[in-house]
This record gives sequence, C-alpha cells and structure tokens, in this order.
Amino acid sequence: MEADIIKVWRALRPTVKENFTFNETKDVVASAALPVEEVAHLQQKALPAKGASKGELLDALDGLIAREPDPGKAIQNLIAAMLEQKRYLEIRMSDCAERFGWRIVDGQLRPLDFQVEEAVNDFSEEVKVLLNNAYRRFSESDYSGAMTAICSALDTVTNHLYSVHDLGNPHDDSYQQRVSRSFAVLEDVYRHRFSQMTDDNSEVNKLWQNYRGSINQAAYVMGSFRRNASDVHGLSGCPPQLIRHAIDSGTFIIRSITSETSENVQRDNKYGF
Repeated sequence: MEADIIKVWRALRPTVKENFTFNETKDVVASAALPVEEVAHLQQKALPAKGASKGELLDALDGLIAREPDPGKAIQNLIAAMLEQKRYLEIRMSDCAERFGWRIVDGQLRPLDFQVEEAVNDFSEEVKVLLNNAYRRFSESDYSGAMTAICSALDTVTNHLYSVHDLGNPHDDSYQQRVSRSFAVLEDVYRHRFSQMTDDNSEVNKLWQNYRGSINQAAYVMGSFRRNASDVHGLSGCPPQLIRHAIDSGTFIIRSITSETSENVQRDNKYGF
C-alpha cells in the first residue's frame, strides 16, 4: 500500500512543479512538518547567479520523504498541505491518484474501493466524523486506529437505537447481539420497503430473513475484528486488507440502518438519525 502512495507522489510531481513556486513548495514542506531546514541551502537566485531549480528542490524533497519513518504518512501530509494552499487542484490531483487505486477526498488520500463511501450524507454528523476518521486512519496506515473508529461509529448507532427503543443496556449484550437487536427494530420499515417491489408475502419474508442474516453475519465479522484488531483491545499488526474488510462490513451495517431510518425522521421522530 505504501508503494502505491509513493507512486501517487511521483505522478503528482509535475503538478507540484507547475503550480507551486519555489518558496510555496518550501512552505508546503514546513506545513507538512517535514524538516524544511534540511533544504534551506537551496535558494533561487536571479541570473546570472547560479541558484537551485524547482527540480532540485523536489529531488531534495523526495530525499526528505524517503528518510521519514512513515513515508506514506509524509506524503499524505504534503498533499493535505498543498490543498490547504490551492484547493482548486484537488480534482486534478485526485484524477492522477486514481490511476494508482486512490482518490483524494477532503484533502486526504483514500483507497478507491472503500464501500459506499459516498453514502455518508445519510449519516448523522457524529457518525460522519467517526467514519471519516476510519478512512483517514486507514490511509495513514493506522489500521488499529481505523478499526477503533469504525467500531465507535457502529457503537453510536446501536447505542442510539437501544436508548430510543428501550432495549436495555447495550453493554450487557455481545457485539453481534447489539447489532442484531438494533437492526431488528427496523423490521416493519424493511418489510414495507420490500413490499414495494413484490406483493408476494413469502418473498418478502425471505428478503427480510436473508437481509437480517447478512447484517448478523457482518456483525460477527465486526465483533471479531473489534476483539483482535482495534487499538483498544487487540493487535497492532493486523494486515490492512483485513481492516478494509472490517470497514466495509461496518459501513454496510451503518448504511443499512441509517438509509431506512433517515426517511422516517420527518414523520416519526423516534428514528433520530
């Protein structure tokens, strides 16, 4: 994954060279908390004096990145700093990143294949923040932190439903039970939605049972990852591909709850998402 981020940075170099002056590039280096003092000797000078070129400055910047303990995070910080200065470049830079399986969203690199990422408009502000934290931490290679953030987002949703529907103390149930019981309160909403597609009650029953089963199974995945791969409970060396599966599972569950409850906000305040 880090190798792909480095490829993105290489591909962005012409954009940086074209759109940032020599001094602006140094400002970006400083804003990204890289050791700008190590390139202080590189100066532009008026002709006929011999000064450094933007290409030489970018070569030196590549060296700074390579010496960082986490080059991927350094590149993330550089991209964020560049877009703080010149937000209009985001689309152009994102198009470039997409050739390597990434996109830029709100100044952050994110994998292209995160599930239903654009669906966050259905979520409460608190859940949006937690999901964005999960995506950001994953992109920064903080995989246990990403796992914690997606679990916190799901906790927020289930805690709300437990409170609104008097389901008791959510901490008395296993993680899988919490999700399953929370989702079960939406049975009438889902059955009504499915009946808009078919008037066959048997098929509606099958749809509900299978959808509820998929939520229950995704909840098991989340519970296992929460025990074994979050920065609160588990290991720190979990492979990123597995954390991505967990984020997808968590987003699927949250999306399945909020997409149905959000339509009921105006007519029934008990679904307060």
